[in-house]
Amino acid sequence: MTGPAAAESPTPDNGPSNILEVRDLRKHFPIRVGFANRVRGHVRAVDGISFDVRQGETLALVGESGSGKTTAVRCVVRALDPTAGEIRFRTESGRWIDLSGLSRRELRPLRPQMQMVFQDPRSSLNPRMTVLDIIGEPLLLNGMKNRNDRIDRVEELLRLVRLRPEYMRRFPHAFSGGQRQRIGIARALALNPRLVIADEPVSALDVSVQAQTLNLLLELQEELGLTYIFVAHDLSVVKHISDRVAVMYVGKVVEIGERDQVFFNPKHPYTAALLNAVPRTDPRAGRTRIPLRGEVADPADPPSGCYFHPRCAYAIERCGAETPVAEVVDGERRVECLRVGELELPGVTSG
Repeated sequence: MTGPAAAESPTPDNGPSNILEVRDLRKHFPIRVGFANRVRGHVRAVDGISFDVRQGETLALVGESGSGKTTAVRCVVRALDPTAGEIRFRTESGRWIDLSGLSRRELRPLRPQMQMVFQDPRSSLNPRMTVLDIIGEPLLLNGMKNRNDRIDRVEELLRLVRLRPEYMRRFPHAFSGGQRQRIGIARALALNPRLVIADEPVSALDVSVQAQTLNLLLELQEELGLTYIFVAHDLSVVKHISDRVAVMYVGKVVEIGERDQVFFNPKHPYTAALLNAVPRTDPRAGRTRIPLRGEVADPADPPSGCYFHPRCAYAIERCGAETPVAEVVDGERRVECLRVGELELPGVTSG
């Protein structure tokens, strides 16, 4: 392989509107013990997930802490090297490139097209750099050597995220949490990316600021034609911003489908349990309780069969013996459950 072109392939016939196609992605971290540093086992942080991201949409990855959401998206942008699988990205020219096997040098020309917004703006912004240097750094590294040109571009980006251009001379400590996250968003947009991965971008913010940030992301998506992968555990946030939802449990995508399908008519017991745990605005409203037994499975030693079966209220004997495979229901919706055709699960009400 001599460069990105070596991994290119024509646009697949089955998904011309997709911008990203992930197939059987795995990330296993070795468990090393002893002075010899021997590998005793592996933590299956991401254990064979597949999904597509369509041009211009927001795909939300949801699940409990430790389900593998952040690890999955870090593999997509190659902040982590995947253990196995394909990460096929459609470039501006319409060519498909498998990112999974590219070196750092081969990835560099593709970096401007994929950018990331991190969870905590306090730790993701260098406290020793001004806003001008923080947002201007990716511009400098990608060839914009003229300082006046960088200043003009930073002014444009600050206005884009609803901040005043004169703030560019300040340091991050002078801003509120919401303003710092807007600076992080501006940095992610500096190189005009096509795919933006937002890793729980509002979870560290005050509730009063979360809605403003989400609305800003939606406005930027419409204005710039962006595509988002949005990682979250707050389902009310997901319902507000997403077009499709992928539910993860212990490194696997157990259900993926259109937002309203997943919220109002879940097909996997884990999805129904997550929806059942969302607080209701009316305390008198009745609901069908779906208990979750025990703790999240250990990704270093997952149970046999369906990983969710020890906690599932609908599990039967075969759930502990057979590994479910993704089954297509309701069009393009995919569910990994052995009883997908038998269960009627409660979702959220229209209110």
